[in-house]
Amino acid sequence: MREFAFTVTYEEGVDDLVDVFIRNPGLSSYTRSCHVTGNTMWRVDNVSGPREALSAYDRALDRLTRCSSLRGIGGCEMDFEYETLESRPNGRVIYSRQSEGEGCRSIPYLAAEYLGDGLLLHAKQRGDAYRWQILADDEAAMSEVYAELERNLLDGLTLELDRVEHGPEWPDRDPTPAELPAEQRAAVELAVEYGYYEQPRQASLQEIASAEDIPTSTLQYRLTRAEAWLAKAYLRDGTPPSNRAPLASSS
Repeated sequence: MREFAFTVTYEEGVDDLVDVFIRNPGLSSYTRSCHVTGNTMWRVDNVSGPREALSAYDRALDRLTRCSSLRGIGGCEMDFEYETLESRPNGRVIYSRQSEGEGCRSIPYLAAEYLGDGLLLHAKQRGDAYRWQILADDEAAMSEVYAELERNLLDGLTLELDRVEHGPEWPDRDPTPAELPAEQRAAVELAVEYGYYEQPRQASLQEIASAEDIPTSTLQYRLTRAEAWLAKAYLRDGTPPSNRAPLASSS
């Protein structure tokens, strides 16, 4: 299999829904599932972020009536419907369905049209960047898809080819504890059991290490490695944060 990855970058003001992501750096979404036929594209997306950003996202999604990725074969009015499958204070799970017809084609449709059946698609949206990854047969050639995208992008959008890889690591948003080395998994379990991650913290690493008769440096090393693995696994698709909010100064 080959992985093709590319990013569409939006200027502010081109698309109302993307503008919500641009104005709220803490807001992001990724596809859990994406399917397309000659008539319809449907998908399930996970959206996460602060309450205020999610409220703005809800309002923009409710007003969405226009395909805004492409011009000529896109940028037109479309039949669009969605349903919120799950709503949490810091997230949404959204099912959506949109028409595919003459004059309005989605990026997944173009990929299927030129590359054939058997594709897997993954997309992540954050800030001004909408990043697509397509897993296709080894013989697949992406050049015609890129050419069609470039010819039909709306004004204010740019397309950048990220990479083409054989034997790719396909994004997995659900890392399992079994993938952690046993000693690192045990360190995380102890930290949770003793309330290390609670607010306020119920036990320090020194207290946990003393209670379990483990050197503090060993416990800290294992926990740090486990936390690093979990963070990288969560962001495994490699999307660089766009329009990252500045960190507050400690001074």
